[in-house]
Amino acid sequence: MTEDRRIGIETANPPLVIPAAAPRGHLKGRLVVLAIVVIGVLPLLAALYFRYVSPPEVKATVGQPLDPVRLPFELLRRADGAMLEHTEVSGKWLVILAAPGACDERCQHALYLTRQARTAQGRNMARIDRLWLITDAVVPAADLMAAHPDLVVIKATDGKVLQFLGGSERRYINLVDRRGLLVFRYADDPEPKAFIRELGKLIKF
Repeated sequence: MTEDRRIGIETANPPLVIPAAAPRGHLKGRLVVLAIVVIGVLPLLAALYFRYVSPPEVKATVGQPLDPVRLPFELLRRADGAMLEHTEVSGKWLVILAAPGACDERCQHALYLTRQARTAQGRNMARIDRLWLITDAVVPAADLMAAHPDLVVIKATDGKVLQFLGGSERRYINLVDRRGLLVFRYADDPEPKAFIRELGKLIKF
């Protein structure tokens, strides 16, 4: 009787079986897969967030972007009559101001601003050449030219060049890239710091 009872108790309470732990290598594999999934999904989630939830603020440019068009170098002459060939300025950006030789106060301010903008680029200033397109027959004052030793004075053999650079009604600062393409146009009195900063970004391309 006692033996039967012992057997019944053992049958009613079977021994607890503890499952074996998962192999460490298997767990590591799952973590790797999870990491790959996270790395792949995060950029998508970030893109969706910035696209629909919090789009970044788009800062307006200081100048007016233009459809790139080639500057007609064949219609431009240096002060000595030599043609302004692009091979002479290849690899450089050109900052061009078209204004009369009898440079008034506003014209002088624009020349000063372009000089300061070039100087502010530090070691990158060598990437920029400044051109003054004289729109009349007046020879610029000697003291004015002395204040701008890096300035290249040019003239146009065709009035179409002036239209190309914004017309005769207003004066503009035009920016020609290192390929010889007119790409940006500025008013002749842009905000100095913003103009210098934007010029610095553009000439890096």
